[in-house]
Formats: sequence, structure tokens, C-alpha cells
Amino acid sequence: MTAKINAKQICLIRTSAIGDTVHALALVNALRHGYPDAMLTWVLQTLPFEMVKHQPVVDRFIPFDRNGGLTEWFYLIRQLRRQRFDLVIAPQASAKVSLLTFLSRAKIKIGFDWQRSRELLYAATNRHIPIQPMRHVQEQFLEFVDYLGIENYPVRWDFQFTETERRWQQNFFSGSGRAVIGFVIASSQPEKDWMPEGYARVIDHVDTKLNLQPILIGGPSSREKKIADKICSLCKNRPMTALEKPIRRTMLQLDGCRLVVAPDTGPLHIAVALGVPTIGLYGYSNPKRCGPYRFRDLLIDEYNTDEARDAPITRKTKPCRMANILPEMVIEKIKTGLAAYPNGHFLDKESL
Repeated sequence: MTAKINAKQICLIRTSAIGDTVHALALVNALRHGYPDAMLTWVLQTLPFEMVKHQPVVDRFIPFDRNGGLTEWFYLIRQLRRQRFDLVIAPQASAKVSLLTFLSRAKIKIGFDWQRSRELLYAATNRHIPIQPMRHVQEQFLEFVDYLGIENYPVRWDFQFTETERRWQQNFFSGSGRAVIGFVIASSQPEKDWMPEGYARVIDHVDTKLNLQPILIGGPSSREKKIADKICSLCKNRPMTALEKPIRRTMLQLDGCRLVVAPDTGPLHIAVALGVPTIGLYGYSNPKRCGPYRFRDLLIDEYNTDEARDAPITRKTKPCRMANILPEMVIEKIKTGLAAYPNGHFLDKESL
């Protein structure tokens, strides 16, 4: 921890990835806790912007479309350079973030240590958080808060929805007739996905034995539609499906669930941030690094079965491990979640 830096104009450059946008939101809320009067600006891509656009702790967003061509990039750079910042924070090692950090006008630019910096990020920043062993991604983001000397900050996300969105959510769930359990059916990498046959067996059980309404949650891609069709064909009763494109509708659907079951993917982190008890399915990637930050009592971890308890956390992946997750394991965790969190959502830090 260093002495707190005096800053009235702060810029966060964290541009992409749904899960990391969730982690960045906790960072933003902690920054606001430490700098209640500062002007906070966030540079990010259009999809992450949709997720956080109603967050009151951010004074100014600079959204951009990375596929918008040179005109879009020139506009972004003009917007970024129009203002001089006291402090720029760059918790993302990528070429575009390195470029934007380099071009930003600020006296202090904080990035990762040299071991965690890639794509010239170390050279684009002039201060660096201390070298640490690999930790959970959320904790790595919060290292920037600790470096700034901010103390006693709550770890919270506080996603905000409009009254219109809440009415849409109420209407969406009005016909279910019973508590809803959400199944996030796919991730960005097929190796992280669980098998459709497993989903179908669990869905049949929660439908007929636990009296929960199953809903398949995902995006509009052809791959996700194909997976959803396969799961539905294997189920005794067809579950609800919600393969929505607007990310905020997906967020509202997750928020309305009694429980969520998901592999390593952005919607899992959204559900956790919303306080929805979430069963994480992990085998390919290490949940100690990218698993659910809360509800670890509901985690199914087939990644670390052959790892020592104190083994260093790495980015190494383990193909084929998702097949080790059995439907019975998921059903047992669902029962645990229903018993451990009888009132559904839990947003208090000490409760999760």
C-alpha cells in the first residue's frame, strides 16, 4: 500500500470481456469510496458499456466500437486526449489498452507489475502495483485500490436497472408460476461447456422433483441455439428458453432466478454480482483464478482434484475435465443452494 494519491480526475481503461467488466465495476465502486468527490471516467467497448451505463458512481463513459474502423478509433482518441487526468488506471494487458494508456494525458498511469504485463502495458504506464502470486481476477483488480491507499472499502457491484427494465423483468417472469432456476448453457470456448445430456438430466430433476421452473439462458449465436435445441430434445418437459441478444435482458433474467447453474463464462460473474446463488461448473479452467467470487460453497471444482491445496494458481487449462462433472453432483449442489440460501438473493458481503 502506498500513500493515497491526490486525484480529482481519474480515468479507468478497462475495455472488454463481460466477466472482467463485473470485476472492474467492483474496482470502480471502491474508487468512489476512496475518492468521493473525484470525476470518474471509464473507457470501454460498447457491450460492456451496456452492462454498466446506468451506474451512478461513474461520471463519464467513453464507449467505443472496436470494429468501427479508423474513424471510430480517431474519435475515441480525441475524446480521451480532450481531458487531462490526474490518474489513469489500466487493469488490462492488451495492445489496445496499452495504446490508449500511452495516448492518455495523465501524470500518473498505473498498470500491472512486469510479470503480469503484456502487449507493452508496462512501458505505457509509469507506476506499477507490486508483484504478487497469481490470485483470483477480482482480487487482482482490487490490488489497484490497495495500491492507492484506499482502506475499509466494501466489495460490491450494485448493478442498477431502470423502472422500465424492472417492468419488463416482472412481465417476463409473470407466467412461470414457480421459482425459476437458470441454466447458462454455453461459454465463449466449447472446452468450458458442460454436456447437453447433463443439463437435460438435471433439468428433468429440478422440474419434476424440486418444483422449479428451468430456463435456458444464453446469447443469440447459432452455436448456443444448437445447444439449446439439443438440451430441449432430451428433456421430458421443454424448459423455457431465453437466448437474448441485449445483454441487459440477460442480466434481468439472471437477476430473477432463484438459483443459477453456469460454467466459466461472463453471465456466471453477473449472477454472482447480482447476489443470485450460483453453482459454478469448472474443470477446464481454474476456479481459484476465474471462478465465482462468492458462493464458493456451491462450486463444483473438477480442475483442482489432482492439485495440492497450496499449489500456485496458474492460467493452465485442463481439457476434457468438464466431462468429470456428473448430473448427481449438480443436483446435490442445487439442493445445498436451496437450503443454504432460503431467501434467494444475498447482497451483503458477509453473507456470500
